Amino acid sequence: MEVGKLTVQHRDKTGKGISRTTRRGGDVPGVCYGAGMETPIAISVNPKALKACLDPVKRRNTVIDVTIEKEGGSPTTFQAMVWDYQVHPLKQIITHVDLKSIDPNKKVDAEVPVKTIGIHKGMIQGGLLSWARHQVTISAKPADIPAELTLDIEDLGLGDTLHISDLKLPEGVDYSDPVKLTIVTCIAPKGLKSDGIDETEDDAPAEEGDK
Repeated sequence: MEVGKLTVQHRDKTGKGISRTTRRGGDVPGVCYGAGMETPIAISVNPKALKACLDPVKRRNTVIDVTIEKEGGSPTTFQAMVWDYQVHPLKQIITHVDLKSIDPNKKVDAEVPVKTIGIHKGMIQGGLLSWARHQVTISAKPADIPAELTLDIEDLGLGDTLHISDLKLPEGVDYSDPVKLTIVTCIAPKGLKSDGIDETEDDAPAEEGDK
């Protein structure tokens, strides 16, 4: 088993019964579709091999050299990415996987995590980071998909917000999400205004004798 390489088995039969049999045998049922494929191909995948083929940093955004072995036939090879998967709600194991064949010269949409750098200046006033989203969707050729995107938050003060447009994208990478979508906001703790003034006393209801 090797990062970026995966061998799967072709399934001649499909259906719920066949899928259950595949799982009982220790494999995961799946399907391949996408560029260069006229019709989807049913497959079975070894879950350990699937996990091992993914780059530990890029994970689902790993470009995989897939080989489909078919009994009595020649193997089929193509490049793909893990496009979707289903997980059992209780056992937390993969129950189905979709592999999408890709054209390495065409851009695809991919979800990429966002990592902040720096210490936001609002922290001096007790401000807290409030995340609206921890990942964004970008468009890039498969080989150009970054492992993560960085967001500089050093100038983020109380009440300030950073958007997708504040991310620095590598060359060849474009936004897919609307650029005005919020990533993080620096919010004031309860009882603190954005200018750092304690509002507890000012906003407290007046006592009967104060009216």
